[in-house]
Amino acid sequence: MTAERLMDYRLVRQCAPTLAARKVGSLFCVEKELYSREPMCALLARWNRDLNPSGIFVRVVAERCGRSFVFVYRRSLLNCLFKAEEIRHFLKPYGYQNFEEEALIANLTHRIAKCHCFPHEIGLFLGYPLEDVKGFIANAGKNCKSTGYWKVYGNVEESEKIFRCFRKCFTVMSSLFEKGYSLPMLAVG
Repeated sequence: MTAERLMDYRLVRQCAPTLAARKVGSLFCVEKELYSREPMCALLARWNRDLNPSGIFVRVVAERCGRSFVFVYRRSLLNCLFKAEEIRHFLKPYGYQNFEEEALIANLTHRIAKCHCFPHEIGLFLGYPLEDVKGFIANAGKNCKSTGYWKVYGNVEESEKIFRCFRKCFTVMSSLFEKGYSLPMLAVG
């Protein structure tokens, strides 16, 4: 497998539900030695060229200890999500005032840079239910009802259904990629 194809496979493995339009966004880490043959700016440009026509965008939101944290998101789903008044109300105490895409991501990036870990509202950018993000914060990550792709504090049955969907996305997307499908072919429009 070429280095380029290997990096694409990593994106597919980490972001399959986002590629399949089942999730707002995904976040994954790329170690510097993995993209030494293709500089991060070139990698991002290539991924965006391949994925933007399907409404998927790729950005680095943090760089720490030789790693880049890559946020892959569906623009339409992100913009729709942050139109919800309940979510805006929740985010305002964290410094979010402008809910346009660029401002949202800039504020998230700024908050990540200020924290030694990731700010908990990142869960919203990743499509976690607001009830679960609030529950995680209120319980300091303890006392959850269930654990899957996130800690569940709200509707366990609905979250389990979403987790099953995500697992299927990972299986199907990985299989298709291994059969030779390219990123643009996998990105559901």
